[in-house]
Amino acid sequence: MSKRTPAIIALAFALLGTACLCLPGGLLPFVGGTQQLPSAQASTAAAEPTLAEEQIPACVLRLDQTLYEAENGSSSGAQLTNEFPLVTYSVEGDAIIRPEYPPVPGQVAEYQQDVAGQQEIWRFVTDVIPADQRTWIIHFEVYTDGVGGSLGAVEQTDDPHYWRLQVDLIDAGSFADLSTTLIHELGHLLTLNDSQVTTDQRVFLNPDDDRIYQQAEAACSTYFVFEGCSRPDSYLNLFFTRFWTDIYDEWLAVDQEEDRRVYEERLDAFYQAYALQFVSSYAATSPTEDIAESFMYFIFSPRPSGETIADQKVLFFYEYPEMVDLRQRILEHLCTYLD
Repeated sequence: MSKRTPAIIALAFALLGTACLCLPGGLLPFVGGTQQLPSAQASTAAAEPTLAEEQIPACVLRLDQTLYEAENGSSSGAQLTNEFPLVTYSVEGDAIIRPEYPPVPGQVAEYQQDVAGQQEIWRFVTDVIPADQRTWIIHFEVYTDGVGGSLGAVEQTDDPHYWRLQVDLIDAGSFADLSTTLIHELGHLLTLNDSQVTTDQRVFLNPDDDRIYQQAEAACSTYFVFEGCSRPDSYLNLFFTRFWTDIYDEWLAVDQEEDRRVYEERLDAFYQAYALQFVSSYAATSPTEDIAESFMYFIFSPRPSGETIADQKVLFFYEYPEMVDLRQRILEHLCTYLD
């Protein structure tokens, strides 16, 4: 049996060690327990972007540099020993409402009280991700595990049709880190929602039952993930069939390793053996992370030459007009933040 993909799909980048949001315009440290994000040029959650189409190629080159900076940044500062949910909002359209506050220790109380910072991060989400691509998100959770660790994640709610978006308030510290994380998580939503993957209710309701998981996996004729059986014509199944069938058994042997240290060593060796097949080392973690990382490069980078399998994974998305259109819309919004 394969090691199951956890219900929470997280992405961690090397992050800046400051308690601030650091977007173009300079560092904006905490002032009275709140954070502020600079506005995009002539942009609000409801406004249309003003970037001209002919400006986008130059912007893509700048975003490509942003992607590089996110992967090669540095972390500093103390980490918390635990992860603390700070607040969970319900999502209605572009608004976050009805906050629910769990008890938290005093060391993170100021972050829980930072309503302005939480609202600013959500505004960035609505600025960057088009509304029709956020219909699955019904909860927005702000948490922290201190500096470093996981910046963001998505997970299914009690109703598997809907999802929860999670962002670490402390680690939402730079345009590079926050924007690349959001696009990666959007890649998960686009490839794991129930138009792409049929949720197996028994697995969903019994996530720790290995026998039920094995039965569901054996009954699936396509690529099976924790969220269920991928549909034959889904992005994920087509991506898996094209790029993973030759290396899947080798990866599976790595993924079944229970010792964490040994697992990380074997995963690194697997990546090194197939480095030209992956856009990043994190992409080698699993097929689901591979497609999400490839989607992120599709958004942020110029169209590749296609000389490597990693290039071909990015070019995979250019085969779908709806993805090309989505890329254009995302870039129009993202690029307004670079001026």
